[in-house]
Amino acid sequence: MSQAEWRVNTTLETVFTWEYDVQHQGLRDLYEKAKREQWNVSLDIDWSPSVEPEGEVLADGENPHVALLMGSEIWERMTPQERGRLRHETLAWNLSQFLHGEQLAIFVAGQLAAAVPWIDAKYYGSTQVVDEARHAEVFAKYLHDKLELEYPLSASTRPVFETILSVHQWDIKYLGLQVVLEGLAMGLFSRMYAAANDPVLKQVLRFVMQDESRHFAFGNLSLRHFYDQMTEKERNEREDFAYEVCELTRGRIFPEVVWEKMGLPVTRCREVIKQNARKHAVGKSAFNRVIPALKAVGMLSDRIRPRYEKLGLLKYEDHMVEDELPPLALARH
Repeated sequence: MSQAEWRVNTTLETVFTWEYDVQHQGLRDLYEKAKREQWNVSLDIDWSPSVEPEGEVLADGENPHVALLMGSEIWERMTPQERGRLRHETLAWNLSQFLHGEQLAIFVAGQLAAAVPWIDAKYYGSTQVVDEARHAEVFAKYLHDKLELEYPLSASTRPVFETILSVHQWDIKYLGLQVVLEGLAMGLFSRMYAAANDPVLKQVLRFVMQDESRHFAFGNLSLRHFYDQMTEKERNEREDFAYEVCELTRGRIFPEVVWEKMGLPVTRCREVIKQNARKHAVGKSAFNRVIPALKAVGMLSDRIRPRYEKLGLLKYEDHMVEDELPPLALARH
């Protein structure tokens, strides 16, 4: 097998339905919205502005793997050139992880379109496959054309991918992708959009956020009240799965390959970032969409709440965010 590949064996039941009438109006409305909001990476984004990769493409104070090192002895010892390189390398690393995550989403969205029992969800799920392919395309183009740098999938991210890909039940895949990962993505993209100084990256994120807001709504609409009919054992299994995905993504993913490449002390970098993450605003709001969504679909029972409290995430349970996206400006006429 090529080093440029990673193969995962998956199995999932495919469900045919002969009920083609509208079964879930909310999902059908979302499908109509998805058709209206399609965009083209080649035509709808203005790729002409130049980018200085070692400049503040993202404001330093909002770039997590820069901000959380600022003020430390590591940062103070770095020359201006080294700080510029750190900006470039960490931005490329972060966007590369987004890129690989979008490829995961292509696979899982395709699985869900095949496995969900409602025709409205199948219709919408098929549009999400196209959305995720477009997101992978746009991040790959930005990395190649603007940053001229790309990183492989982080080893610490692989367990998240494997967990979601290997589960057999369609509704649990929904939880992992549509509720947890899409919610996290909206939080991260929103923060990055606000911090972006590069007009090209800002356009990319704005388009992606438009799609991700629909994907997040897809999970919430599909699963709300779905778990009411399940046994306590079945609900507990799903709560545990959602918690596992949250735990795997909470403060465990670091750009260690960047630190190694730059000759920085990896262990000390990890320690500094963990220490500063407890008191710094960067990264803390990533779960402010996820926890309320889990509560809304019945996945935040008294049994599981103490575990989220231990992660410091329960404070977000009533903090539902309404994403107000700025108007899109299409490059094409």
